[in-house]
Amino acid sequence: MRIISGKFRGKRLFTLEGNTTRPTSDKVKESIFSILTSSGELGGHVLDLFAGSGALGVEAVSRGADDAVFVDKNPAAIAVIIKNLQLVGMRDRVYNTDWKVAVRKLEGRQFDIIFLDPPYAMGEENEILREIIDKNLLAKSGVIVFEHATSKKFDCGKCLTSDSRVYSDTTVTFLRKREDL
Repeated sequence: MRIISGKFRGKRLFTLEGNTTRPTSDKVKESIFSILTSSGELGGHVLDLFAGSGALGVEAVSRGADDAVFVDKNPAAIAVIIKNLQLVGMRDRVYNTDWKVAVRKLEGRQFDIIFLDPPYAMGEENEILREIIDKNLLAKSGVIVFEHATSKKFDCGKCLTSDSRVYSDTTVTFLRKREDL
């Protein structure tokens, strides 16, 4: 896995051994960042929830985001994230905790981009989306980049789906706050 573009372009990132995480493919990652770039949304503060190796957050900073917060409950993933941050010289926040604890700890902060890539079998997508919106973590003009199983149905309630892209069994949905919130 590598950084595709920006100031860290070409750097090879460390990944977790085995199949405990499902890294975002370069093809999907390139598509995500192409959409964010073309809509002028690649900047500000980033939250990489269920970060795995931290590749999405690092890519965002490489392409111009101000900073990133990385969250994963797997200690091995946190070790890989820290290694990747050291590789590119980043010193952003890393939380080794469950998403629920992280959302509570981050309440009061707002993020312009939230990368959300929970384990497909987890089944808590609706709750995660509700908590992100209820805790006001998404900035007014922010976007949630939600990677999920294509077969999975979810309800954000207070979000609008602005774009979805299907890549076989993976779908990336871009969610924004409704303007009346």
